[in-house]
Order: sequence, then C-alpha cells, then structure tokens
Amino acid sequence: RWLITGNEATGLGAVRGGVRFAAAYPITPATEVLEWLAPALSKIGGALVQAEDELASINMAIGASFGGRASITATSGPGLALMMESLGLAVAAEIPIVVVDVMRGGPSTGIPTKSEQSDLNIAIYGCHGDAPHVVVAPLSVADCLFTTQWAVHLAEAMQTPAIVLSDQSLGQTRALIDKPADIAFIAQRETLKGEPEEIYNRYAMTGSGISPMALPGTPGGQYTADGLTHTTKGSPSAEGADHQVQLDKRCDKIDGFDYGDHWANIETNGDATADVGFTIVTWGSLTGPVREAIRILANEGIAVNLVAMRLMVPFLKTRFLAALGNSNRILIVEQSHSGQFQQYLRAKCDLPGEVRNLHRAGPKLITPNEICARIRDWNAS
Repeated sequence: RWLITGNEATGLGAVRGGVRFAAAYPITPATEVLEWLAPALSKIGGALVQAEDELASINMAIGASFGGRASITATSGPGLALMMESLGLAVAAEIPIVVVDVMRGGPSTGIPTKSEQSDLNIAIYGCHGDAPHVVVAPLSVADCLFTTQWAVHLAEAMQTPAIVLSDQSLGQTRALIDKPADIAFIAQRETLKGEPEEIYNRYAMTGSGISPMALPGTPGGQYTADGLTHTTKGSPSAEGADHQVQLDKRCDKIDGFDYGDHWANIETNGDATADVGFTIVTWGSLTGPVREAIRILANEGIAVNLVAMRLMVPFLKTRFLAALGNSNRILIVEQSHSGQFQQYLRAKCDLPGEVRNLHRAGPKLITPNEICARIRDWNAS
C-alpha cells in the first residue's frame, strides 16, 4: 500500500497520463504538486519550469503543448483568476492543457491554508465569450491520481483545456491507499501524419469536432494558432459564418465525446431506490464525509444513495437524472457559502422531488454527523 498526499497523487496522475512538461508558480496549497513533479519529470526526459508568475506559467505550458508535449500547470484560486485569458486562448487555438486548481478559501488572498469548494463558478464560467472546456474533480486522495490522468486524456483527445478542481483538504491530506492499478488512459492527440495532399485546414469541421493537429516542423502543416476568430485554415477572420463554424466545432467535440462511466461514482443502498428514498449529491473532498454518513445511516435503517460527480463540465443531464433514480428527496452537500454547486445543478436541469442543500464556507469542513442530522430530521418529518 502507498502513503501519499493528494498533491503527490495529482503529480503521479499527470505523469502516468503522459505529461512531460510542467510550468507553475508556487502557491499554497498547490506547491507540493510542483515539488513532486520536478524530480519525477527530470527522470523521464521531461522538465518543470518555475515561472515568474501564473500568467507566464500557463503560457509556457500552452507553448510546450503547441510543440507536442502534454503539459500541465498547477495553482490555487488567485492564480486561476490570472490564468483565465490564456485559458481562453487555449480554447480558441484548440491547444490541450491541464490546469490543476487546489482550491482554498477565497476571494482574494482568503484563507490560503484551509479548504473550500468556491472556485466552481470561475472554473466553469471564468473565460469571457463562449469557451467550452472540461472541468473534473477528484473524489478522494487516491482519486486525485485517476482523475488527473483522465484529465490529461480528455485534454489531449479533444485538444482543449481541462481544469482539475482539487482542494486543500485533498491536496495536503496524507492517506494510506491501495497501490493504484495501471490505467489505460494515456495522452493520445490526433496529429497530422505526413504531408497533406491539399492545403492543410487545421480547424476543419469533422464529424467529432476534432481535427488533426500539426506539430511544428510537419511538412505542409503550417498554420496560424492564436486567439483571433479564424477560418478552417487558421487565418484571422471577422466573418460571422467563420465565427459560428468554429464555435460549433468547439462545442461539438466537448458535447459529443464519450466519457464512459467515469463521470460520477454512483452508489445505491438498499431501499433507497424506492419512491421515498434519499439521494445525496456531492463532489470533491466531501465525498468521504458523505460516504461515512451513509454508512452510519444504513446501520440505523435509513437507506441513502450517493451521486458523487467527477465530471463537472460538460454536464451530462440525461445520465445525471437517471442516476437519481426514483429518489424524491435529494440533499446537495457542498463546501461553499453561496451554494455554487446547487445553483449549477438547478441551472442545468429540473431536479425531481424535494431538494435541500447543506452548504457552508470553509474553513470548518462539513462532518458526517452534520449530514446524518439533516437526513434524520428530514426522515422524521
């Protein structure tokens, strides 16, 4: 078995996913990701650059990815805010990159050493314009490895940014975990093979929305990659038709991708499939306390289902509603003062039955006892 922190597991997941370049600026509570990656990458022919700031780090990672290396940067909330313009560049130019955000209390400097789940909104909506991308969130210390490796796979396969929303509670907790099995996810980017017979259209419309990406030096593979609206060849354009085509292309590849069963952990318990059943919907580090609460309640004869979401964006509405089953009492649990997760779910679908929310800002984490108390009171009413 392994004794490992979430930040170390995040670094390992990146390397297992094929990442060979990292650039970042140290920031609590994400710095350990960089500290782990620096020696690890050097042993396998990769490199880590400690940049002068967060803007430089994400742009270095974008540049390395443009050159053909699967790349990553890691930060916390203040750094993510600074990275948003460049994240939009990666969306527009269709350059894969993974951005790890180990969340802490905010806004501004906030509480650097304590956990909170309050970066969900900026991770989803932070870019200006319509900028479709992927957002995932690990559910445990061990899951930091899997989810980060999956994020690299998603970013590379769809040629898009993927944000990994970890948090201080996961990142700096050391846990004893089973040795992770080898996972099939490895960076697979569709690249241009050989010299094209005709003019190379880097951003050509395809059935999947994913078009072959030429690496620098590929004969006949020259194209312009920048943040301007462009034609299928990459030439700057201010035409509405070109703008519409490229927006459709970027959305199609995100919405049409096969995410498999990894989008959430779904656990069904006893009679909770009946019409009177409870379901708790949560995400991130609160999955552990929720699981413990469900175990306690099961011993009391109260069956509760769990939907712990790993894929935050895109929102798989049909699969999410199917996961709720026949439960008509839904408790949403999150570590956010304003209830960002609940707001997101309500914006995306009509939640069935009666819905309640247990939410609180950091730094005091929501405990299994608090969750149990909410369900007991609800069950007695």
